[in-house]
Amino acid sequence: MILYLFIIILNKWLFPAFIQAIYIILFYQLVQLIVNVMKKLYFLLSLLMVGTIIFAQPTQVLDINPSGNSSPNNLFVFDGNIYFGADDSSGTNTGGTDLGRELWISDGTSGGTLLVKDIRVGSSNSAPFAFFILDGSLYFSANDGGGSRIWTTDGTDPGTVNTNNGFSNLQPIVVGSKAYMTATTLSNTFYEFDGTMFQQVPDTGAGTASPIGGVYAALDNNTILVYMEYSTDEATTGRELYSYSISTQAYTLVKDINSGTGDASISNMHELNGTMYFEALSNLWQSDGTDMGTAAVSSAVGIGSVNNVYAWNNLIFFEGDNGTDGDQLYVYNPTAGTTTNISNISGTNSNHDPSDYAEFDGYLYYRGEDANDSSGHLFRTDGSTIEQLDDTIIDVDDIVVLGGKLYFEADNGSNGNELFTFDPATLSIESVALVSSVSVYPNPTSGVLNVVQNSFDDQLDYDLIDLTGKVVKSGQLENSRIDFNAPSGLYLLKLRSKSSVVTKKIVVQ
Repeated sequence: MILYLFIIILNKWLFPAFIQAIYIILFYQLVQLIVNVMKKLYFLLSLLMVGTIIFAQPTQVLDINPSGNSSPNNLFVFDGNIYFGADDSSGTNTGGTDLGRELWISDGTSGGTLLVKDIRVGSSNSAPFAFFILDGSLYFSANDGGGSRIWTTDGTDPGTVNTNNGFSNLQPIVVGSKAYMTATTLSNTFYEFDGTMFQQVPDTGAGTASPIGGVYAALDNNTILVYMEYSTDEATTGRELYSYSISTQAYTLVKDINSGTGDASISNMHELNGTMYFEALSNLWQSDGTDMGTAAVSSAVGIGSVNNVYAWNNLIFFEGDNGTDGDQLYVYNPTAGTTTNISNISGTNSNHDPSDYAEFDGYLYYRGEDANDSSGHLFRTDGSTIEQLDDTIIDVDDIVVLGGKLYFEADNGSNGNELFTFDPATLSIESVALVSSVSVYPNPTSGVLNVVQNSFDDQLDYDLIDLTGKVVKSGQLENSRIDFNAPSGLYLLKLRSKSSVVTKKIVVQ
């Protein structure tokens, strides 16, 4: 525009009026030509950019056990790799010999998925589990034939060694510079490990602490909340919520939740912003570590069978049953004081059964069931709605994130339970059933889209979205037709049924 004005002024000073007019017209036409060329170039570049989007499906990393299930479990990410237990009973990827369930490592590729060590020599299982990181090193539990012990590994056979602790353990957690865990072969006493030395957690009291079921978590850097019995209290209070102070080395009863000799039946502890959330007596509870600050979450009263509690994005997610809708995904908002059912699964299967959460890029991914079957599929939520990402891969379990991708155990229906990956960056959030049953035409279009549902009876909602993410038009599909008015360019049409979503690229002429 500045150049345009400069030419007009220069032209007015140098040339007669009729020549000035001709120059102005010609220059204006040249500017319009340049603008149109740039618009078409931008449109083509946009097509090329969005054309790289692949509507991804979960894909298998490696068929570890071609003759059956390798059943990879306890997936844990450390130093750019995934560590897990798996069993190649066929011997295909373990030198032709069945070595049992042993320690494996994967960098996310087929060639980088390998056996680390045959810890329990022969076909018996060492069954690695309970991975944790302490002072920059990876530790885990495994059974070499003499009971479960804590091992450490650097990802190589010679670098995978027994720390010689001498007891089986359960549920290690790291608080400060030490790991705390239940010594299951030592009367379930509480032990600590600093990377070199194991010892019973110091206690200035007169009793003995016995954590129940490995249910404990750090409230802060000095306080661990523990579901346990204390030998001097158990006869009158039962198994209840205690706190352990690392600095004072003392156990304190937080609250006798099930008053008297009854047990509180606590599980699923998860800390959020200085408050511990957990299941007790089948309901959702919270505690700040004090008697007065320990109570059932009021907005969740009436929601029982609480399980799989998880804190993310300043919200508490949990599985619960209100007595009529089955096991659904609920969200408790501590700020608003509200509890909401965000899954609302109903159909031939009414239980959603959410579990195995993993955070990535603004979403919480998890295993859940859809309205049609009780197989575990891959879902995600933004905290207010849920989306099913696939309906062909089942038995999803142990979800972790590595290098911008999800990894998990799953079954594609032909290779058994193996290691799978899913790339959210190329995600279309589509159900195979919906993709194959819905077609859209004409494409390119001038403002009318016909949506044909072949053997698919669900009502469809839609969003037409431009490249900036702006929703141009949305609504419920009526008469199999969408009329809209939008500038030429590339758009995304997102179609949603009750349990599925598919996104299609639309070109507007």
